[in-house]
Amino acid sequence: MKKILLWASLPMVLNACQMEPKAAFESSAIYAQSHSAQVETFSLDSNADIAGKVALPVMHQRQQYWLLTSEQQGLLLTDQNGKKLAQYPGNFELLDRRSDVQIADKTWDVLATVDNESGDALLIGLDWPARQFSVLQRISHASSIEALCLQTLPQGQTPQRNIALVMADDDGMLTQRIVIDGTQHRVSNVLLRQFVGVPQVKDCVVDDDSQSLYVTEANIGVWRYSAVPEAELTRELVVVTAQQGILSSASNIRLEGEVTSVEMLADGSLLVATPEQRSLWHIDSTQTNRPQRIEIKGAQEIESAHVISTKQGVLVGLFDDKTGLYQQAVLPLAVTRQSPVASHIKTVLPIAETQAVETSGDAADDPAIWLNRLQPHKARILGTNKKRGLNVYDLNGMLLQSLPVGRVNNVDVRYDFTVLSKTFDIAAASNRSTRSISLFSIDPHTGKVSYMQDIATGLNDVYGLCMGQMNGQYHVFVNDTDGHFEQYQLETEGSRISGKLVRQFKIASQPEGCVVDDDNAQLYFGEEAKGIWQISAAPNKSQPILIASLNQHFVADVEGIGIYHVDKKRYLIASSQGNNSFAVFALDDNNRYLGSFDIGMNLAANVDGVSETDGLEIIASGLGDIFPEGLMVVQDGRNIMPSHNQNFKLVDATPLAELIRSWRNDIH
Repeated sequence: MKKILLWASLPMVLNACQMEPKAAFESSAIYAQSHSAQVETFSLDSNADIAGKVALPVMHQRQQYWLLTSEQQGLLLTDQNGKKLAQYPGNFELLDRRSDVQIADKTWDVLATVDNESGDALLIGLDWPARQFSVLQRISHASSIEALCLQTLPQGQTPQRNIALVMADDDGMLTQRIVIDGTQHRVSNVLLRQFVGVPQVKDCVVDDDSQSLYVTEANIGVWRYSAVPEAELTRELVVVTAQQGILSSASNIRLEGEVTSVEMLADGSLLVATPEQRSLWHIDSTQTNRPQRIEIKGAQEIESAHVISTKQGVLVGLFDDKTGLYQQAVLPLAVTRQSPVASHIKTVLPIAETQAVETSGDAADDPAIWLNRLQPHKARILGTNKKRGLNVYDLNGMLLQSLPVGRVNNVDVRYDFTVLSKTFDIAAASNRSTRSISLFSIDPHTGKVSYMQDIATGLNDVYGLCMGQMNGQYHVFVNDTDGHFEQYQLETEGSRISGKLVRQFKIASQPEGCVVDDDNAQLYFGEEAKGIWQISAAPNKSQPILIASLNQHFVADVEGIGIYHVDKKRYLIASSQGNNSFAVFALDDNNRYLGSFDIGMNLAANVDGVSETDGLEIIASGLGDIFPEGLMVVQDGRNIMPSHNQNFKLVDATPLAELIRSWRNDIH
């Protein structure tokens, strides 16, 4: 980094480049020509070596200021004319900011940077009334941090927002941590996830509205990841340098050399710096084959660019690595902030989680809840590990038993089964290893689960399963990935249990989750790519009826299904795997769709949110003080905070019951 002297005699004129803003995108299909802007160099009010990196323009109470990083002078706050207002000594280059963050009883601007001496990431608070910087916390990192950016995380319908810090290091890893707990208004340091990023990383930025993370790879371009912690780890290349290909086959306009900086504009578009071209590039993140080049006259090597919108246009703070100067320009762009689309999905929080399953990958699948009718707080959760067997947990999520019986996929429970005058509760699970139904006894006093035997099926790929208890008979419904269903009636022969095949039927494509309403003798099941069906649970010749089709809110795959009772009414809950939510249908009101909810992060309980759910179970019976209106258990397809094997999340049904009541009242 070059160290140069900035003289106070160099004038800083904020509006020296007041050109009329032009539309960011011309009417022609491809940009026919580039635009230009003239830089102005500005200085501080003291003569000193700066060796800078970032010039970040900020607005506070309708006044413009600058935040500057310096290897020599640390972190600086100046007015728009370069007069120093606050300083935190140190050796800093990187910088990002989130404003108006409440911590305890004060409101701060939160700044993230890296201490180049220690290598630690620093969270620094700017107290505007006092014009002071204060270190909120230090975060050690094993490798050298090459780029960092802040992220404001959404939290359902609540106004509180957690703030995360994304760090990219020289090992090519991306690390995401929560640094501000927005609910409890305090500093935090919770690891969300760590994943492989890019080598030669230069910069990053998060679009809070779309929850997109953009990362620059010097000689490649700009990658886009989902910044949602629960999202699937995929990426796409949205900006490509000429070494990798021309951005538009119909245009000679291309990025050349290294990409060193990426910045987010208010409308979600990107501003990318290519020092060798002395240019910035304005790129619509949804139309990346239509770049707009903005030549910066007077600049030599633009290392970084940071912006705010003004009445004159987009004010950009630049750092020129060749001259070592802070610079500014007004870009000929018309940028309008787009209002984010309000989500219709409500949020409930988990209060506990089970221990992770023993095997990695897509392993946990479906839970069942066994009610201890003598001591409800000693209920048990049965959860399948479809690579190994059946697990049993208590209501704190502690693993009590692990039964390695094979690749059991779905599990369900019924009560008071009798064999040779011995009465116990019974569980059934679909076993893909043996293409059978595996049966388990449950001690009604202790909850101990014991493997009993298998019942062979005629299915090639045993998949989904549920149980029914009607007219004194116990039934097991099991399906195949090809759409075949078989219904078995359990019968006793001495000490053995047999399964009598009493019905078969088939649907067009893959099913899985199902549930039986015993009182009304109805079977509900999901066809993953179509919706939810209803059919009589009695072994007759009735045909299934589609009661809920997929739509913009209820998205494939349809996976787990459960029935919850609120105020003596039945509500079917189904996991909508495609958008990580759960749809609620009023079975006693013509199967009306009421709304959808997701299961968010509970930072106070140190439990992450839920994504890509396979199976679920819910009961309305109170299970002690923790679950007074019942319990919902769901499989979590991506178990983070930190990343681990899959597990099951436990949700108090009380807020869900309140949500259902509010939806019901809105309808009526």
